[in-house]
Amino acid sequence: MQDIEICGLVFRIDYRRTADDHGPSIRVYGDVDGREVQLLRFDCFADDPHYHYDPTGRNVMFHLDTLTMGDPIDFSLTQIAANAQSMIEHAGFPQTAADVNQDELSARIDEIGRAVRDG
Repeated sequence: MQDIEICGLVFRIDYRRTADDHGPSIRVYGDVDGREVQLLRFDCFADDPHYHYDPTGRNVMFHLDTLTMGDPIDFSLTQIAANAQSMIEHAGFPQTAADVNQDELSARIDEIGRAVRDG
């Protein structure tokens, strides 16, 4: 497991195995009222890649169609680079989202990409 801190967010990169699937996972943590909360999770799994809004709370999950969305890792990194702030807000954490510098996050996305691919 590797943690990368960017813009007050912690990106926890690890390789996960479930009963039915496996692959790299990017968990996005932030400070919510003084406690570390998992805001988003991107599971770049081999058979059923998907991502979650507020995975330890409401847990709204969307499956990725690799035919139309491409490689799950590339999709996830693109979403983080371009949309993390709005996704965190959509997950129900507007105050945490307001503190995210999307431009800085985008400029540093390769750090996360290397951690995921070098796993």
